[in-house]
Amino acid sequence: MALEHAILGFLSGGPVTGYDLKTRCFDEAAGHLWTADQAQVYRTLERLEGRGLARSKLVPQRGKPDRRLYTISAPGRAALAEWLRRPDEIAPSRDPFLLHLFFSGALPDDALLELLAHAREGHQLRLEHLRTDVTRDVDEWAASTGRVRDGEVRRLALGASLAVTRATIDWLDDCIDRVRSGLSPAQDGGA
Repeated sequence: MALEHAILGFLSGGPVTGYDLKTRCFDEAAGHLWTADQAQVYRTLERLEGRGLARSKLVPQRGKPDRRLYTISAPGRAALAEWLRRPDEIAPSRDPFLLHLFFSGALPDDALLELLAHAREGHQLRLEHLRTDVTRDVDEWAASTGRVRDGEVRRLALGASLAVTRATIDWLDDCIDRVRSGLSPAQDGGA
């Protein structure tokens, strides 16, 4: 359901192709919040169009295949507005790394430290990306569209991503310190 509403949200900004939804909207603008693969985007666009929440038209291009532009319909705007007013429930956590860590008790300390260090490095890179590229993209988007309030609200969402990433790095540092200070010996669990 959130993917449908995210697409409606992007469509509310003006006509866009399925390809641009994937690359510019999900990958560049909102990748720190929500991801979608190309097939999901196109399937969802078809569903939205079938339900009358979006429309599309073919736009001929010279020397290239025609482009299909999608726009939000009046019922789509109403569905988006209703979703925006409705509070979300906290989603259950599904973190592959935490599941991996949960079952890593049989690993020796050096392997556990490597696992934690690799995760820390990934989160540090994510933090740097959020601080530079994503922050710049939000600022440039707000300046180019003149949608100042939308830019401010997007910065609030970006702030949450930054805070969560910083907190995760702090937690990983604590885990690394804990392993270095000595855990109970690993049991032979076949890992």
